[in-house]
Amino acid sequence: MKDFLLQLFIPHQHNNFRAKLLHNSTLFILVIFIFLLSFLFHTIETRHPDILGISYSITENEILVKTNQVRQENGLSPLTLNAQLEHAAEVKASDMFYKNYWAHFAPDGSTTPWLFIKNSGYEYLYAGENLAKGFTNSSDIVNAWMKSPTHRENMLSSRFKDVGFAIVEGKLQGEDTVLVVEMFGSQNFIPTQTESKTTNEEKPTNNNLLGQSQQVVKIPVQPKSYITEPKIDLALGTRTISLIILFLVLGAFVVDFIFTEKKRITRIVGHNLDHILLVIIFIIFILIQKGGGVL
Repeated sequence: MKDFLLQLFIPHQHNNFRAKLLHNSTLFILVIFIFLLSFLFHTIETRHPDILGISYSITENEILVKTNQVRQENGLSPLTLNAQLEHAAEVKASDMFYKNYWAHFAPDGSTTPWLFIKNSGYEYLYAGENLAKGFTNSSDIVNAWMKSPTHRENMLSSRFKDVGFAIVEGKLQGEDTVLVVEMFGSQNFIPTQTESKTTNEEKPTNNNLLGQSQQVVKIPVQPKSYITEPKIDLALGTRTISLIILFLVLGAFVVDFIFTEKKRITRIVGHNLDHILLVIIFIIFILIQKGGGVL
């Protein structure tokens, strides 16, 4: 076993002075192994999601509490849950899944966020919308909104008094995901200071499309929370395995680089330093990748 590990990671005469892990044949086997492992994970996730899957913990209450917390930290009054805005958010989420789009405005160009709010019976003076998908917990969603200038403006707008949420799981644009829709509104409120209007905030006017008759698809929606607790978190497991493999390859390249520099060996297969930098870039990408998106 000791000799095997030495040949795998340490350059010496038995592996032609290049770590076996860095040989083309070994790298090819490693790629095949990763492919088969991915196929195995996908099969287990599909057939036994309670054993292997993505861990989710997204609830309406957590998002509301965290939203109101940042508002109070900025001297603003907390938002109140509104049943009509919740219904509007649910229908908007369902419409995105049904028509397979990820945007504030539907592909037809005339179905606006304000249409869903108006059709829910909420007569608004000001309204706004935040969207999120691909996140696994409530904190990351609120943090992502706060890091985006336009979403942050909605979160911290003194115009808004009410809010409604939708948390819906489904397949969007070929990807299984969880959509979160946050609808803001106020009815009889005049802001104490002038605020600029954002692209996802609306004040009604006489020629607003909301007054027109438009068809909105309404399909069943899920409760305003999405929580799954598989025995093995697929996202964490995949991330961990990827990092282990990359660190092993990185270690082999570093040892090989030190060996070739010390022995002054010239390689024609490529520069180890370039390979080391490339692997480091992959590692950094995996470490900083969050996976979610806001709109």
